Amino acid sequence: MSKKTQPYVIIVLILVAITFSGWLANSSTTMDPDLYVTLKKNMTLFKRIYEEISFRYVEEVDPEAFIRAGIEGMTSRLDPYTNFVEQEENDNLRTVTEGKYGGVGMTISKRGRLTVVVEPPYEDDPAGKANIHEGDVLIEVDGKNTEDRSLSEIAQLLRGKPGTSVRLKAKRSGEADILEFRLVRAMIVVHDVSYADIIKDDIGYIRLTRFSKYAADQLEEALKELKAKNMKGLILDLRNNPGGLLNSAVNVADLFLPKGELVVYTKGRSERSNMKYHSPNEPVLPDLPMVVLVNGFSASASEIVAGAIQDLDRGLIIGSRTFGKGLVQTVVPFSRNTALRLTTAKYYVPSGRLIQKLSRLNRDSHIFRNQDSELISDSSKTNRKEYRTKSGRIVYGGGGIKPDIEFDPEILSSYERALIRQSMFFNFAISYSGSFTKTPGISDQLLAEFRKYIEENEFTFDLEGEEEIKNLEKIIAENNFAGLEDQLISIRESLNQIKNNQFEAHRDFIQKNLRKEIAAKLNGSRGQVESNLQEDHIFQTAFEVLTNPTEYSMKLGK
Repeated sequence: MSKKTQPYVIIVLILVAITFSGWLANSSTTMDPDLYVTLKKNMTLFKRIYEEISFRYVEEVDPEAFIRAGIEGMTSRLDPYTNFVEQEENDNLRTVTEGKYGGVGMTISKRGRLTVVVEPPYEDDPAGKANIHEGDVLIEVDGKNTEDRSLSEIAQLLRGKPGTSVRLKAKRSGEADILEFRLVRAMIVVHDVSYADIIKDDIGYIRLTRFSKYAADQLEEALKELKAKNMKGLILDLRNNPGGLLNSAVNVADLFLPKGELVVYTKGRSERSNMKYHSPNEPVLPDLPMVVLVNGFSASASEIVAGAIQDLDRGLIIGSRTFGKGLVQTVVPFSRNTALRLTTAKYYVPSGRLIQKLSRLNRDSHIFRNQDSELISDSSKTNRKEYRTKSGRIVYGGGGIKPDIEFDPEILSSYERALIRQSMFFNFAISYSGSFTKTPGISDQLLAEFRKYIEENEFTFDLEGEEEIKNLEKIIAENNFAGLEDQLISIRESLNQIKNNQFEAHRDFIQKNLRKEIAAKLNGSRGQVESNLQEDHIFQTAFEVLTNPTEYSMKLGK
């Protein structure tokens, strides 16, 4: 260890010891005395081990990287949501917490080494005003090449104080010249409501994509606009919504529930972790029939809203069972760029169901003094505990929210996953959308063009089980197992024949995704949503239930 680093390490350790001792002193009035002694002893042990390794290990260790490895080791054994947050991740956390950020209003993604704009910018944001398009490939940000930078680095370059400028260079499909833009950063408000309109027969549809600070305000505005259009029923789509802020979940549920109803409650070790959250206001939409759509990617705040709507018999839940993320995190800031996201309580919906799935915890149970009896008793698939809604309907525990009308979750084949992950639909639509003036029917000719496109762009995939075949081939070659080569050649020929038939076998899937992506390029995210709904059987089920008052009432037990 260098002499320059040694004083730094000693100062850090002293500060840690002082801080920890102060915390122990402040906590000792309510802490078990035995636990107090154990914590103090182990902190001393940890400090000693850190010092010995830092000063005497055979190779010099980086003191910052080493302490972070220790922090990661501790937090990784608790649950998937407790972690040390730094820099870009902390910026993302503030974006959700505050509902806004300084930037240009672009959604970007890495496609191989390319950085691509993946959603049409909103017209009022700087990127939208500059006429940046979905599919534009960013080449430079303020003179810095994007190709070899991570997505978080590029996002950091784009963000900044409102009023400051940023220069971009981009390549656009069909344009020979490099495009140059000068954008002035603004305060970008996160758009949680991505779509809201009357679909048909006076049924409204709203897609809520996250729960940031302004989710309830945006949803309330959308509801009032749809009410003004004579809406008779609502479909609220929370599919693929990963959640967000607890208060936002309560405020969203408040738009539909009677004032004073229990929305969610939390339980933890400390008294201040035991909280009850009630709907604070009179509802904006008190009695219109409603359906909430969910799936396996609806998590956290989405599950709070869906659980409250179901438990209080305010509407029906349709889709597949939700994710099962029912742990409450408290953000403990250490500096501007660092914080600890710490699980401090569990979420319960009004019937008493715990949202958390045991299978989602992924923790070392032996480090806990007492096993969580609630999680264990509710985790059995064959013996899930029964709960009752406000009107007496039976609902089940076991983690997540089980829909009233349940569909099997969509499972994609390896071929379908590869087409999506390698951005084949997105890239093809970018390349070909210039030749369309409206969303086309997916003709045999267009399918042939797409097939040619993926072949020319080195699309690859493995069938389920193909990796195991490759491993077997390697083992046979390395060990010279006689007599098996011919059998493997036959298996490989059969696999290749199956692979060659995958395009035709997935024709419907390919047509649907081509239609969706081309609609998005021509008509933005709105066109993409409307195209999706035409072939969305879960949405169609919700629509049919809402337009059949008898069936709707029967499902609610009324």
